[in-house]
Amino acid sequence: MSQQSLFMEEGVRGVYLNEINRTQAAHIAGAFSNILWESLPLKGLAPQKSADHLVKTKSQPDHNSYSEKSRGPNVVIGFDERSSSPDIVTGVASALRRNGCRVIDLGLTVPAVMSYAMTHLQAQGAIMVTGSQFGPSYTGLEFLQEHSLPVSANHGLEQIEERARTGFGRASRQPGSQRTFHPLESYRAQFGKHFHALRPLKISIACSLRLVRETLNTLFEKLPCQLSWIEIPNQKRDLLNPLDIDVLKMNQSLQTGDFDLGIIIDDDSRRCAFFDETGALLPQHLISWFLMKALAAEHTNQIFLLDKESQELLPEIPPGWDVSQHDGTLADSYMQMQNKQAVYAGSHTGYHWFRETVPTCDAILTLAHVLAALSFSDAPFSEALSQ
Repeated sequence: MSQQSLFMEEGVRGVYLNEINRTQAAHIAGAFSNILWESLPLKGLAPQKSADHLVKTKSQPDHNSYSEKSRGPNVVIGFDERSSSPDIVTGVASALRRNGCRVIDLGLTVPAVMSYAMTHLQAQGAIMVTGSQFGPSYTGLEFLQEHSLPVSANHGLEQIEERARTGFGRASRQPGSQRTFHPLESYRAQFGKHFHALRPLKISIACSLRLVRETLNTLFEKLPCQLSWIEIPNQKRDLLNPLDIDVLKMNQSLQTGDFDLGIIIDDDSRRCAFFDETGALLPQHLISWFLMKALAAEHTNQIFLLDKESQELLPEIPPGWDVSQHDGTLADSYMQMQNKQAVYAGSHTGYHWFRETVPTCDAILTLAHVLAALSFSDAPFSEALSQ
């Protein structure tokens, strides 16, 4: 497979070893790091001059006509639970250090935690080694720019692809560094303000990610809600398809048990699907509508964003609401939320963004907002959606 075909809408994907290996991943990571270097302000010493401003002696350093960038960009890295990921991230880290970057290694993580850590650390970039949404045999890379801005098609990804295709030199003569960082405790602490004043609810939940399961179990320990877990494998799934094997598994669980709602969290930790108490898979535009009504009651700023598919399915927009359109990519959702100061952005594909320190897409945060909206009344989920 050609390198060009590895670039998808939200990053790089390919079958491990057959289509992408450690060397290829390192090359792409190096291209990304060169772009990060270019975004840094110039630092270091100005060009040195001799006493007569002309003569250069052998004892003087040989500076070029530009200031030396003495410190490289901070780049956060992490990898998912796939068996191929430790090999790929080794190549990524090596390429970043070789190019003078200061690497901050999260180890095993998920994209939502990666985004949080990058904002917390004020890093200039991040690379997540993941094959999410492409099945267990795949691996790949996802990128974040400063302030956890995703890199997507038409929003920076082509620049990385072009740099990798045409080649690049080392941005610094000095090797970089690497250290570890463990963000889970502070990541979990941030949800305290969201998981409160909830009515007692029984929730059926499915997620293949260990870190997400552990986080939710920790958050719900002191809440009146009850979690019941459904085991699902790490595999490609279609959360929009009622006939998907994991969707059917959730449907059956809700029909045979006494639950108030269900949720499947996909293996990228951000995308999710909701089910009402009858087991019905809920259309994403209804979830967006439900969340926007709740947010409109809490915020004077009633600016929302939806992709075209969701916007076309909405009922009549209430007076005072400003609902604009985004193109469906993660980067455009983020950028338009920033530009328009929107409080929410939704997508028919299952991504939901909320205004935090920076625009944030995290399935745990989405669940918190859905539970808070449900707690405004004692109505079942199906009835609350129709109100």
